[in-house]
Amino acid sequence: MRYQPAHAAKSGSVPFMLRGPKSVRTILSAAVAGIVGLVPTVLIASPAHAATGDYTIADASVTEGGTLTFTITRAPAGVADPLPAETLNWSTSDGSATAGQDYTAVTTTPTTGTITFPAYTNTSVPQSRTITVQTLQDTVDEVDAETLTVTLADPGTNDNPLTLTDDNATGTIEDDDNPTFTLTSSPTTVNESLAVGARKATITATLSKASPFDVTIPISTADGTAKAPQDYVALDDAITITAGQTTGSVTVQVEDDAIDEPAVQSFTVNTTAGTNVTGTQTVTVNIADDDAAPVISIASGGTVQEGGTLTFNATLSGLSENTVTARWDTADGAAGTPTPGNGTATAGSDYTATSNGTVTFEPLSSAPTTPITVKTNLDDIDEATEDLQVKLSQPTNATIGVPTAVTGSIQDSGTTPGPQVTLTPTTVTEGSATTSRARTFTVKLSKASGREQKVQYVVAAGTADPGAGIGVATAGQDFVATGAPGVLTFAAGETEKTFTVDVMGDNVDEGNGENMAITLSDTGGGLAAGLSLGANQVTITDDDDKPVISLSKSDMTMPEGDGPSAALFEIKLSNPSSEDVDWTATPASNPAGTATLGDDFTALTPLSGTFTAGQTSAYILFVVNGDEVYEPTETVRYTVARDVGEEDATGGPLTANLTITNDDDAPDLEITSATAQEGDTLSLQGIVTGSSQTDTVLNVTLTGKSMGGKQAASANDFTPTAFPVTIPGGTASGTSITVGNVVIADDTTPEPDETIVVNGTGFAGTGTVTDGVITIAASDGGSTQPTDITLSSAASYRLGVGSLRLSGTAAAGAELTLWGKPIGAPGDKEWESLGTTTANSNGGYAFFPRFTTTGWWFRVSGGDTESNAIKVYLKEDPDFYTRSYSRGTATLIVYGDPRIAGLSVRFLRANSNGTWSTVGTGVLDANGKFSKTLTGLRSGASYLYKATIYGDGDVGLMTNTSVSSRIRVR
Repeated sequence: MRYQPAHAAKSGSVPFMLRGPKSVRTILSAAVAGIVGLVPTVLIASPAHAATGDYTIADASVTEGGTLTFTITRAPAGVADPLPAETLNWSTSDGSATAGQDYTAVTTTPTTGTITFPAYTNTSVPQSRTITVQTLQDTVDEVDAETLTVTLADPGTNDNPLTLTDDNATGTIEDDDNPTFTLTSSPTTVNESLAVGARKATITATLSKASPFDVTIPISTADGTAKAPQDYVALDDAITITAGQTTGSVTVQVEDDAIDEPAVQSFTVNTTAGTNVTGTQTVTVNIADDDAAPVISIASGGTVQEGGTLTFNATLSGLSENTVTARWDTADGAAGTPTPGNGTATAGSDYTATSNGTVTFEPLSSAPTTPITVKTNLDDIDEATEDLQVKLSQPTNATIGVPTAVTGSIQDSGTTPGPQVTLTPTTVTEGSATTSRARTFTVKLSKASGREQKVQYVVAAGTADPGAGIGVATAGQDFVATGAPGVLTFAAGETEKTFTVDVMGDNVDEGNGENMAITLSDTGGGLAAGLSLGANQVTITDDDDKPVISLSKSDMTMPEGDGPSAALFEIKLSNPSSEDVDWTATPASNPAGTATLGDDFTALTPLSGTFTAGQTSAYILFVVNGDEVYEPTETVRYTVARDVGEEDATGGPLTANLTITNDDDAPDLEITSATAQEGDTLSLQGIVTGSSQTDTVLNVTLTGKSMGGKQAASANDFTPTAFPVTIPGGTASGTSITVGNVVIADDTTPEPDETIVVNGTGFAGTGTVTDGVITIAASDGGSTQPTDITLSSAASYRLGVGSLRLSGTAAAGAELTLWGKPIGAPGDKEWESLGTTTANSNGGYAFFPRFTTTGWWFRVSGGDTESNAIKVYLKEDPDFYTRSYSRGTATLIVYGDPRIAGLSVRFLRANSNGTWSTVGTGVLDANGKFSKTLTGLRSGASYLYKATIYGDGDVGLMTNTSVSSRIRVR
């Protein structure tokens, strides 16, 4: 430690007497002078020598570079005698200050310091004079106070010796070159996460310049937001900077704790001025917290019986110096996945809701768990255990743990039985034929329930009631049965639900109706037994009249043919019956030109039959014995009537006439393959080959059968399974006719593509049927069998020259090639490529081949897979014109489309009786044209004409007749 040195000792020798009172000093001065001079002396006062003053000098101080001013005081005489003028010498001498370095010296040899006091007569006031010593300015840090001595001396030139009571004084030079210091911390922020050796702050004092002395700076720490000893080790010490150095330091140890604190806390290191140094500074040290914010977790409230209190414990994971809060709210229903069977609690009715509640943890709380309570309400409603939730959000100084919301459950305390169930109505009306109408059924609970209730319903065939004349309804025919059971879910408080059943209308006479069964069952387990739980018989009342028997044609004409052929008379019922209807046919009186039994025709006996339940058609079959000899028209007559006692139908008896005409081969009906979707009504088409002058009746049947690797359709997938098909007389070869509408059932069963083979027969050679295939596309998630390729045509023929759309299905994205071969081409002719395309994402594709002169066979390939082959005809589309260029003439002009030379043409004129007469024949020329001028016509008359161009069946070119054209003759 530096310290202030004592003043230097007084210099010079002062006689003892000069230290006493002035009167004594005067006497002793004379005595001593006598003794010293060893001269005898008589001590007698002499008036010639007046009294001298008593001199003192005061100390002085100044900062280096300033002037030291010393005051010399002469005491008053105290008597009437005046003080004479007197002169004093004075000089300087070194103490700790050095002359020439710290100040300018004043010496007495030679005398450079003198001061004169003038004569003075005042007897009471001291007399003062000042002398000065100039100090020197330097830049050296020195002792804080250096001294020099100023000494007074009697020069011996005064009248009397001087009395110097205090003959010297100390001059102090205050040093102004002490260094200043700067205080710093390294680092300024200490992280708690550091290792012990690194978890500290080094406090360094840096001098503005070196000092020749040791510099000591007291140092101490003071709490800020950081507190000792929890956050750091307090310090009360000093920094010592040894002489010649400019820095010194001490360290403050920072503590690591496991308490969440503010991100940065701080304390200060304070200093005061030390020895040989100036300045007082403070430095702040920051402590970075390394502890994660605590986590607030919440525990489930468990289950209490209604009326009790649910307690959800919120827990803080660790200590925190902060106040920790979080918001909590209640909400209806479970948090996360509900417990099966539990319902949803409702705020207000089941519990007291809280919005924006607060859970609080005080700083350094010793109780880290705080309860959150929710009061539940007591009621008398039958209900399931219900869930509510408490959710935490908006934390301060913490995070929310997972889960942020938890469930509490309220258990029902009531014993009230559940409600009973009723079903209405129990009778519905069938509705009009061929329609399906949804009938609404209502399920009611006898009272509201506080819990969810589930009622399952199943619709199926019911039970017959023979006594009431009520039969059994058939699923798919009278109503749509449920596939999977339906479920009605009653939310808490709901008492009524409805569902629908599709009742299928028909025109079948079904007596007093048919029963279906709607079975209700409790799947929730909370319903009371009785009432409508179980099977409920619902009657579908019939609204159809008894059927009337009739003949579709009372007169029929058919070609004789070249051999035996069948003639069918269709007997019809106006609408189906749920009962069998029996009928009988008997020979009747024949008109002139009667066919000979056994020669021209044979009747199949017995001539009787039955309309089985649901059927509306039956047939009388005759076999016509055709030959190659032209024969005149012949007639067969029969009477058809209901059997005796048959009361399930009305009408009759009926007379049927069969007229047999001679012709060539019976026609063939080639069924056109097609693709349909579930629920479609497909118009089944066929192409006729050959021609007949009278109607040809065929029986076309539909049978589920696997074709092309596809699954066979079942009997439930389509209706009907047979069609009576009549090819009208005069139908041209290549004509497309409608076989009938096939209804594709729409079900919910996943199924792949399914196929139906369509074939048939003509009775006793009256005609033939070439098979076709109906493909039911995959549905309800069933496989589309992407490896199969299907192909169908937009129509069975192309009308005139142009393109026709071919389409089908294949694997999605499949690269496909269309191959074709003209109809009638030699068997060894290669199929030719007609183009390529790519199936879309659903597997669909299309081609548009062009037709010019013939029909075509087509197939599609993709990789190693090929489609079915289909035949598409080209049909003439004649362009017919009529002109009257001169009086009594009419020119008829027809162009073929396509224009193929050599095709036969026939011009026809309408007769007044509805028949047509041939007025000209010929062939198309090289330009595909034929014209004929008719002469001898009545001027001003109006005539109606048409033209028929006969195709070439060998190449798939179909015959067609133009539209009629009327002309007025000039």
